[in-house]
Amino acid sequence: MKINNAVLKSVATSLGLPYESVVDAFKLAQFTGEKNYQAKRIVLTGGPSSGKTTILSALREEFGNKVCFVPEVATMLLSGGFPVPGKDLEWSEEWQSCLQAAVLPLQRAIEDASALVAGAQGAGVIICDRGTLDGAAYTPGGIKEFCDKNKLVAEKELTRYNAVIHLESLSVVCPEKYGNANNETRFEPLERAQQLELATKAAWQEHEHHTVIDGKRGIDGKIAQVIGIVKYVLSEEGGGTTCKK
Repeated sequence: MKINNAVLKSVATSLGLPYESVVDAFKLAQFTGEKNYQAKRIVLTGGPSSGKTTILSALREEFGNKVCFVPEVATMLLSGGFPVPGKDLEWSEEWQSCLQAAVLPLQRAIEDASALVAGAQGAGVIICDRGTLDGAAYTPGGIKEFCDKNKLVAEKELTRYNAVIHLESLSVVCPEKYGNANNETRFEPLERAQQLELATKAAWQEHEHHTVIDGKRGIDGKIAQVIGIVKYVLSEEGGGTTCKK
């Protein structure tokens, strides 16, 4: 699977890494076998308008270099030239399939590049703005079809991450406030957002450390709970199992 140089340069800029390091990490993702990582991985996920952007900002302020962050790959692509529904074309299942085909290998490459960053700065946790199985929420047929199509084993993908935090979407908690104020690339109408909220939750429900944070807590309550989880995972008591590529 090839990814063009412009995309890899965008990844390098987002992560603050030399371009050559990202190329090396992508090659590692393609060609090496299983590899253990010391830094623990946490997926931060949820339906559209779940508060991820605000919470990620709070986490950066709280933890600094103790935590390394993987940006949301779909947003990177849609902000970097990938055709956007409602702007360049109409949404379709075919378009969604094209996007997911681009997201998965790049997701893996950025996670591996972030592992390099985490090792260099001594970060104990890598927080991923969505993970590999999020693609199942956007695939008709859900987790089984997504894994079959991409030759993945769901159980193995779950072991890539030490914990999964699902932030409940505003689309189900307070539908009248749902919109795209915090993400200009968001294009899903309310009904679609509600479907994605349920599908995203289902995609990760088998993870042994899957936490769903009630949207009724409000953004301050969500931030406090997520910070508490990250602190626990950073601690010796929250060691959990080692993530594997």
